[in-house]
Amino acid sequence: MSSFFAAIFLLGLSLANAVNFTTVYEWDKLDFVWPSGADSSIEEIKRNFNPNDVEFQYMAVFGERLFLSLELKDGIPATLVWLPTSGKSTSPPKLAPFPSWNLHKQDNCDSIQNAKGLETDPDGRLWVVDDGSSECPGKIWIFNLLKNDTTERVHQFPDAVVSHSYTGRELTDIVLDKTTDDHLAYITDYYSEHIIVYSRKMDKSWSVITPGMMRWYSLALSPVREARQLYLGRIDSTELYSVSVSELRNEGGRAAVKLIGEWTENPYRMLLDSSANVLYAAFWYQSYLSKWNTSEPFVEQRFHEGGELDAEWPFTFALDTNGILWMTQRNNETGVDNKPRNKLLKAAVGARKNQFGTPTDLPSRG
Repeated sequence: MSSFFAAIFLLGLSLANAVNFTTVYEWDKLDFVWPSGADSSIEEIKRNFNPNDVEFQYMAVFGERLFLSLELKDGIPATLVWLPTSGKSTSPPKLAPFPSWNLHKQDNCDSIQNAKGLETDPDGRLWVVDDGSSECPGKIWIFNLLKNDTTERVHQFPDAVVSHSYTGRELTDIVLDKTTDDHLAYITDYYSEHIIVYSRKMDKSWSVITPGMMRWYSLALSPVREARQLYLGRIDSTELYSVSVSELRNEGGRAAVKLIGEWTENPYRMLLDSSANVLYAAFWYQSYLSKWNTSEPFVEQRFHEGGELDAEWPFTFALDTNGILWMTQRNNETGVDNKPRNKLLKAAVGARKNQFGTPTDLPSRG
C-alpha cells in the first residue's frame, strides 16, 4: 500500500472511531483553593507555587466529583485534589485538596506524600496509591466518600512487598477486583519484577513475581464475566501483555505473562470499559488516544485526536457509572492559537463501568 493510500486508510479509521467530546472546563492557569489563615509552611508553598507546574496524572470519578492526582513538584501543595463535575459558576473551579489540607504535610508519614493511581468502587470508596517520600514508605489509602470522606483504611506496604527505599520503588497504577467476599487491588511497581496485590478483607499485601519482566507501569482489568485478565503496559515498550488474575491471588507466587500485541507507541495509561470490551490507551508525548476491542484479535484503532499538544502526559481519563468518559487534556505551550493549557472534556461512550455491579451514588458536594 502506498504511503498516500495508507494515510487515507488511517484517516478513515480515525474518523470512523471518533467520539464527540464536549468541553466542561478550560484553564489558562490552574490554582488551588488556598486556606484562610494558613500556617507558615502553606504560605511559603503558596509563594513558590507556579500554576504551570500543575500536571494531572490519574483520575477517578464518583457521584458528582472528579478526583485527580498531581505530579509531585516543588511548590505543589497537595498531590490529591477534587473538582466538581459541574457547577453554577461560569469560571472554572479551583483545585481542592482531598480530603483536606490537614492530610497533605510534607514528610509527615501520617499524610499523603505522593498520590498516584486512583480508583473508586461502587460502595463509595476512593482508593489511592501513595508512593511515599524519602522519609515515608509507600501506602494505600481507602477513603469512605459516603461518610464525609473519612479515612477507612491506611495500609503501609511491608518492605518485603514494596521497598522502603525511595529509590527502590515507584508505585504507579491501580485497578480493583471484587471477588465473592473481598476487594483486591492490583498495583504496579515500576522498579520491580512484581505485581503488588492488596486484600481489603485481610488488610494484607503481597507480591507476585513476573520472572524476567519488569517496569510495569499501566494496567487494566478485563470484565467479570470472563476468566479475568490483567492487562499490563511497560514504560519502555510498545508491547501489551496480560496475566491471569487467578495467578495473582496466590501469595508469594509467580505469574506467567502473555504477549497480546503492540501499540504504535509506549502507553502510560490504560482503561478498560468492561461492558463494551474496549481498552483505551494514552501514550507518552502523543496527542491521540487509541482503543482495542478485547473480544477481537489485537488491532489498534485511533480514538481521539487532540491536535498539537506539547506535553509528556497529555491525557488522563476515567469512566463514570453512566457511560461518560471524563478526560483532561494538557498543552504546555499555548502557541499562536492561544489555546488554554488545560481542559476537562467528557463524552458519552455508550457503556457503563460495571466491573463491580450497581453503584451507590454520592450526593453532590458544594
